[in-house]
Amino acid sequence: MRATWAIVGRLLEREDGAAGDPIWFAPDLVERVREARVPQDIGSHSFAHVYFGQTDREVLRADLAAARRVHERHGLPFRSFVFPRNQVAHLDLLREAGIRVFRSVDVGWHTAVRERLGGPAGRIANLADKVLPVPPAVVYPIDHGGLLELPSSMLLMARNGMRRAIHPAALYAKAALGLERARRARGIFHLWFHPSNFYYDLPVQLATLEKIVRRAARLRDRGGLEIRAMDGFAAAAAA
Repeated sequence: MRATWAIVGRLLEREDGAAGDPIWFAPDLVERVREARVPQDIGSHSFAHVYFGQTDREVLRADLAAARRVHERHGLPFRSFVFPRNQVAHLDLLREAGIRVFRSVDVGWHTAVRERLGGPAGRIANLADKVLPVPPAVVYPIDHGGLLELPSSMLLMARNGMRRAIHPAALYAKAALGLERARRARGIFHLWFHPSNFYYDLPVQLATLEKIVRRAARLRDRGGLEIRAMDGFAAAAAA
């Protein structure tokens, strides 16, 4: 199946550290994604992982231009975007740079608590949402004048700290509920994760992800689900 892999542009640009060792530089990772048997969507995570909610607009414009140059130099598309630290801002700059679709933030009761109360209450609500058997939200694309926003439904939670209290079976059960709810509502279940979500208990995390993917594949093979990467939504909107 296809997925979107949002890369930091510097992965493809060598930069030496103080000891002469390459930092940020990992073109082999990008190449492995590019060579996958099923074509993948390689999107952007900015050039230098800049924070859009706290950075000058001209710096952001230059960063997006650098990211686009790197993608074009390596024959990669430049349509999908994921904001570093999920700081969604300056959508006009994405549109100007040629981005067609971006991931925004999780939708659900726990995000409403975080936005309203912030701080500790938001963190408790987020943890409770992962523990309780509440189906993740079904989401739908939002059109911002030719730039699509794709909210997310669920984070594949890491297993460090208090998160270890969440049994892998609970995460799988939530994802299964999200898939079924999206199928019934003809909506989208949008799962996402970051490399750091696999730093702890890697075999357990990979096994959980595999179970979710296999369930999605079974639904797809029975005709109950279509699996799209982010660029697929932009292509559908354009058509």
